[in-house]
Amino acid sequence: MVVSVHAKMQSEANADKTKQILHTDASSGDKLDLKMQLTEALQASIDLNALLTIFLERVSAVVRLDGILYINEDADVKTSIAKQATHSCGYRLITNEDNLGEIIFKRGRKFTEKELSILENLLSPLIHPLRNALRYKLAVKAAFSDVVTGVVDKTYLQTNLVREIDLAKRHNQAYSILMIEVDSLGKNASRALLKQSKLALTDLAQRIVELSRQTDTVYRCESGLFMVTLSNTDRTGAHVIAKRISESAHNLVLMEDDKAVQKLTLSVGMAVMTGTDTNISLVDRASKALNNAKKRGGNLIHS
Repeated sequence: MVVSVHAKMQSEANADKTKQILHTDASSGDKLDLKMQLTEALQASIDLNALLTIFLERVSAVVRLDGILYINEDADVKTSIAKQATHSCGYRLITNEDNLGEIIFKRGRKFTEKELSILENLLSPLIHPLRNALRYKLAVKAAFSDVVTGVVDKTYLQTNLVREIDLAKRHNQAYSILMIEVDSLGKNASRALLKQSKLALTDLAQRIVELSRQTDTVYRCESGLFMVTLSNTDRTGAHVIAKRISESAHNLVLMEDDKAVQKLTLSVGMAVMTGTDTNISLVDRASKALNNAKKRGGNLIHS
């Protein structure tokens, strides 16, 4: 198969270098064996993050890598695996069939010409598995999307959490979650106002998505309850995102008889993963933080 790959290497001095590779033939028996081993290993998973993790671990055996950043704008995918270091070399994966996005290798020192050549040769075994993983991810997203808000339904939450926590621990990365709930409208809220609040959930969900990063995932857990999983995010970063989301809700006004009646406010519970956390314990801590925010009157971020 002919694969068009454009490589770009960047350093702190912003030195740029561009290459174009029209095919990826192995130049030695060792490279051929490694490509065969890599091809076999990549058949082990159809999950995108797991696939990229396998690729990173196998390739790192011959070219030291600290992490991978993968971006596919057409599929609305941006995911990082392991550490995101200073120096990088990026390749656009363009085949005769489609554009599979860009993969960027990261590490703390510059890549040599020999290392770039090895990386280029090892990209071809990734093409078919990557295409299949993208198709699977899009199919799952469509199947598990909440019909009202369009974000991911809670059915898919626990499976994702287990996998993402495992990856974060394996690569010593920070990981956080936010539990976000619309504050109560009060016992005397009219039917019209309650209907307006339901309609506002769609707008709220979209704002949460827009204010989160492409590497984050937004889930709808219950009527007015959402969860955001934040990969490679520590306490400071999680609080910044939580504050943006909380403040954005203030612009959503509930109407009754064509009059503005009440602004929407949110309570947010935040939990940052520790070394002993499981998916259950992490969600439990975020839930307790959310309850504490609500008990203190709502419109708060608590951790």
